[in-house]
Amino acid sequence: GVRRQSSLMQLAMLSTILSSSVGPGRSVLERETLADIRATRFGGIAMGGKVRRQLLVPKAETQGGEGLSPVEKIQQRLGYSRFDSSDFIILEKIGEITFGEAAPTSVFVGGGSSIRLYAARLSPDRAVYESGEQASQTLVLREHTKAASDLGVREWAAYRHMGLDEYQPAATNSEPESFMAVLGAFVTQTVDAESDDEMSVWTVTRLKDLDRDGLSLAYEMYDLQLGTEKILNIFRRVAKGAVKGLLTTHQEGLAHGGIDSSTIMVTKGDLSNNQEMEMIGAGLSNFGYAAKLGSKDDKTAMPFLSAAKLAASAGKRGLDNDPVLAGSVARKEDMRRLAVALVEILFASLNLSSGFLTTGPAAAAGGGGGGGERRPLSGSAKQQLPAKNLGELIPLDGGLEAWRSLKEQARATASGVGANDYPGIEQLCEIFGADSNAGWEFIELLVGMQEGANPLLQLTRASTHRFIAV
Repeated sequence: GVRRQSSLMQLAMLSTILSSSVGPGRSVLERETLADIRATRFGGIAMGGKVRRQLLVPKAETQGGEGLSPVEKIQQRLGYSRFDSSDFIILEKIGEITFGEAAPTSVFVGGGSSIRLYAARLSPDRAVYESGEQASQTLVLREHTKAASDLGVREWAAYRHMGLDEYQPAATNSEPESFMAVLGAFVTQTVDAESDDEMSVWTVTRLKDLDRDGLSLAYEMYDLQLGTEKILNIFRRVAKGAVKGLLTTHQEGLAHGGIDSSTIMVTKGDLSNNQEMEMIGAGLSNFGYAAKLGSKDDKTAMPFLSAAKLAASAGKRGLDNDPVLAGSVARKEDMRRLAVALVEILFASLNLSSGFLTTGPAAAAGGGGGGGERRPLSGSAKQQLPAKNLGELIPLDGGLEAWRSLKEQARATASGVGANDYPGIEQLCEIFGADSNAGWEFIELLVGMQEGANPLLQLTRASTHRFIAV
């Protein structure tokens, strides 16, 4: 099917790209041994050749009189990681995402910056320190260039801050399930650098985690034509893991800042059989926009964003001198974005368009059927975001009213002649209406933040709600 265009993960359809480059009958892990591989090295990382340690920027070339090289300055912000650039052999470049105005938040990353994805494995010298399957795993290195290097710094800093810095190359039974695994981070000179002091921040993730985001799972559920009960059970598990991940993030004093359906990741199980479906777990990823709650300004928030900056990106400007209110807004916006992402995933799993929204607060917010007319789907919903404009339909202010309006319009459509135009609308109402409307109520907890409400308390209530008690 046609894949969505919003997720970073879809840039790396690895099984196709790597198998075509390796050739029939050859393992990805044998790629480096082929005679036609060039032994080009950069920044201490070998591409298909032996790893050689190299000093990226000589200590003598310090800048600013601080006695630190450019790489050491970034490393100081990055903090400790058990990996460095000499620990890997790169197999292939598998994708790149460039940043522009359409970043996940209005916190602009910077034109010309990008995240490059490379399939890699541990070097022989590093692999000897790992046991069994841990030593042979194929990994993904993400090179954050130019201004995007701040995203890599914040992501690894968030994992260290929350005590999530002990993930292994292969999954273990004891690791947290509510977050995508990030194994470490390091700094090198940028590949194809324009100057000697141009540095990149690299984060280390697992190959198996690529293309396991929420929308990919939803499309797979639709392709398999799963029944309503199975979709309900899987959706509950995904929602449970994502809410648990966000609650942990907030309890640790951070806001995520960039939640969408591509940052919700399947961390356990799959759709291959009933047993795996019953084991599905999910969590959050991509903490590049993480903000420090309670921070008074950018300096005290470092290396994270300030809560006021996230609040401003949500439309609440002028809170630089009110860190408590800014933190509350950042929490509420995280919760709203999580609700929207979960609803998008469910819509996509049902191949359902949001075009049935024709009246009331939700449609007035800018997205429904257009001109007050219901419009049937044309072609596969995979050709457009199935929950198109839901982020605008459920705003930060007035989210509860908008969600209740969506509920009433969905029910009216499901029970009327419009049900034929929107296959999946009856399943939507059945799923959210299960257990005495538990699903509708669960989303209300995430979007229904009234003035003065305690977002952490409400998120805690959502994490124990009967809808996700699976």
